[in-house]
Amino acid sequence: MFNPLRFLWRVNSRFKSWDEEKIKRYQRKQTKKLIHYASKKSKFYSTFYNNYDLTDFSNLPFINKQLFMDNFTQLNTVGLTREECIDHCLEKEQSRDFSEYYRGYLVGMSTGTSGNRGLEFVSKMEAFLMQLLVFFRFPFPKTRKIHLAFILRVFSPGFGHDGRKIRITYVSPLDTIEAIVKKLNALNPNLLSGPPSVLQVLARAKKEGSLKVSPLLIISYGEVLSSNVKKIVEKDFNCSVVEVYKSSESFIALPCKDGKLHINEDTTLVEVLDKNNEPVEPGKPGFVVVTDFIKRKTPIIRYKLNDLLTIDPEPCSCGSKFRVIKEVHGRADDIILGKKIGSDELQFILPDYIRRSIISSSESIEEYNAIQTSPENLTINLQLVANAKKLVKKEIERTIQQSLERIFSKHDSKMPELDFRYVSLKQDFDKKLRRIQRTFEEDFLN
Repeated sequence: MFNPLRFLWRVNSRFKSWDEEKIKRYQRKQTKKLIHYASKKSKFYSTFYNNYDLTDFSNLPFINKQLFMDNFTQLNTVGLTREECIDHCLEKEQSRDFSEYYRGYLVGMSTGTSGNRGLEFVSKMEAFLMQLLVFFRFPFPKTRKIHLAFILRVFSPGFGHDGRKIRITYVSPLDTIEAIVKKLNALNPNLLSGPPSVLQVLARAKKEGSLKVSPLLIISYGEVLSSNVKKIVEKDFNCSVVEVYKSSESFIALPCKDGKLHINEDTTLVEVLDKNNEPVEPGKPGFVVVTDFIKRKTPIIRYKLNDLLTIDPEPCSCGSKFRVIKEVHGRADDIILGKKIGSDELQFILPDYIRRSIISSSESIEEYNAIQTSPENLTINLQLVANAKKLVKKEIERTIQQSLERIFSKHDSKMPELDFRYVSLKQDFDKKLRRIQRTFEEDFLN
């Protein structure tokens, strides 16, 4: 019989006391068990792994979102079809009643940054284990009772909780900002969580006085948390902002008491690879591949997330040997590509360089995004404060131009032609915010 107290002891013991060798030994054991289970119980994996050596994990093929969705009916181990799960989610989105399970399972659907539908599917026990992981490992503030307001477009019954010590209340971001503020004021949560784009708007409401809540801590997820947005939210709410890293496929990382983002090494195996699918050393950016040890109803094995992150080479001051994510850079198609000087080779430039160049150029910039349509062209859309004058625009353009020239030169790449546009940028909370986008495809990741 499952014992929550034993799970608590194990969760704490692993995080606090395991060294690198224990972590790796445990992960090898878990991947072996998972692969054996998936190859026996999932029709998709039994075929997908045909002619592969199942003991050679690093040479097993990758899956991705497209492959997962195309083969969902054969991939899941409980006999549900993709169509019936999607129909259930669409029906719940229409009614906005997320209280129901579907045939005893929690089914949710995400749009994703690219607009492609994705399914999240877990059993009650799998959801319970993930809840316990968060409750036992997350550094909640020392207070008698936690009331967390949870803001995210995707919802399922597994996100809700109403216990003696911890209460989680869902707030839909699809309402107007006025309705969201009104609901938060009525709830008066002492913890607030949401995507950075939502938190930034709420910070503005807090600064203007319409939002009255004073949370002890703010939790960011779902989008890239840039340093400038983190500073704005922390300043306007006068509390710390910590980050969690979760995808539909796996609960990847949680913050420690020192605010560092640690990979959940005992529930998720994270590979950080270069474009040749070779492991990168800590301190260098790489692409994320996850294997989830909790999910058995939809086995997740070597799943390419299309995200880019950097592992911190320095140990965490909290003492845990679970790896620390130094920075989540964003999606692969948030990466700007420059043409190397003297050749047609493409050089990737991390999106944070572009973000900083734009936002640091002037305090008159209220919102922005940058869209690269080709290696030679970069469109920068700016929304300025109401009283900005023409002279300010010229100065902003000059400063951004000079800053980006330095960045492209540092990367030994040709400077693209910049197209500045002054527009109204309204954030659609039904979609993930993407400040940096690349609209043309290149196979440099494969």
